[in-house]
Amino acid sequence: MATLVARWRWLVLASIGLSYLLVFTQRTGPGVISDQLQAEFHVSAAVLGSITSIQYLLYMLLQIPVGVYGDRSGPERLLMAGVLFDGVGTLVFSNAHEFVWLLVGRAIVGLGDSLIWVNIVLILAKWFARGKFGAVLALVNTAGNVGALVTSIPLASWIAVAGWRTPFRVIGTLLVLAAILDLYVLMVGRPGRLAKSVQTSEVHIERLPLGKMLADVVRNRVSWATFFCHFGAMGTYLAMVSLWVIPYFMDVYGLPRAHAAWFTLTAFIGALVASPVMGALSDRLNDRKRPYFVVQTLALLAWLAIVVFNGQPPLLLAGVVMFVVGFGCGSSLLTFAAIRDHVPASRSGVTSGFANTGGFLSAVLLPVLFGAVIDAAGGGTGATTLAARHAYGVAFILPAAFSALGVFGSLLLPGRRRNVTEAHA
Repeated sequence: MATLVARWRWLVLASIGLSYLLVFTQRTGPGVISDQLQAEFHVSAAVLGSITSIQYLLYMLLQIPVGVYGDRSGPERLLMAGVLFDGVGTLVFSNAHEFVWLLVGRAIVGLGDSLIWVNIVLILAKWFARGKFGAVLALVNTAGNVGALVTSIPLASWIAVAGWRTPFRVIGTLLVLAAILDLYVLMVGRPGRLAKSVQTSEVHIERLPLGKMLADVVRNRVSWATFFCHFGAMGTYLAMVSLWVIPYFMDVYGLPRAHAAWFTLTAFIGALVASPVMGALSDRLNDRKRPYFVVQTLALLAWLAIVVFNGQPPLLLAGVVMFVVGFGCGSSLLTFAAIRDHVPASRSGVTSGFANTGGFLSAVLLPVLFGAVIDAAGGGTGATTLAARHAYGVAFILPAAFSALGVFGSLLLPGRRRNVTEAHA
């Protein structure tokens, strides 16, 4: 049985990776069709931003409860339910003919999405030892970034041929099937049932009173450091790529959709490269702080480059900006590696949820604020290229400011990691 369980962990990793790949398509996919949605449903830029914000608002509000119940009741069923909700929400979204149903669909996706990442971290912590954790987490993060790649050129090309509804219906169906696969691998299969009841790695979780657990998290420096790191690295990138990057290149540079999608592809490649590189590098250095500080600072400088050029840097530089901010997002796995290194297992789930709340608070606020600035600066629907350029130049101050908080968070992180036990609680 021990040999079977050892082999089964790779099936667990593959199943989780496939699910996360599909889930990630629903974080970035709507950005490919944002202009079509705005035209079809006759909404302003600020209102369009609510499609992304409502998804991430639910995600944000549920992160700490998800962390608590993942720690206490087991993350497997929560992950399976999350993938299922993602699929159902995507199907509702793809069949919407009124704007309110678009919002309902994204809200269901947000509910499902809130159950994904924290429970992935907790499941992998059961199956893989600490020395392999950074690399394994990087593989799953890479799978998510492959999903993001799918929503660039491939999805844009598919939409050009079939319209936007059919691709989203197919992805929704695949998510439902992935939930069924997770149910079997994590809960129904014999090794999965054994792992649910027996800790298969060195992780030992002592149950603490909920009030004490939450108080310890809020008082803990690592909690706030990872909160701000995720706010800057992941949330800012996700908010922009999910909605505004493709419209930016279409409005300011006059690019057709398929060409504009190359720049989201560039960002996704940056994230794809960063996950294994930063996971392995930080493991080798035995340090999360220094690598995270470097990438957070580079992301801040990248957003500022657009502001400095008044909204329209040279196209090559704009491509470099997209790669750098994508690389920063891919490095956000260091948030959870730092938690694994410095936080006792009894509150790792709720601390991960708290940190994830930071990322999705950024993703909630930025799309609506960015759209509101675009409207206020005269860059809304029907604006001239010059007006759009000015509006975006002003609006890009926002992601730069958000990224500055990520730099601050990385400075708060502890240095070299230490062994964490409950004695440190």
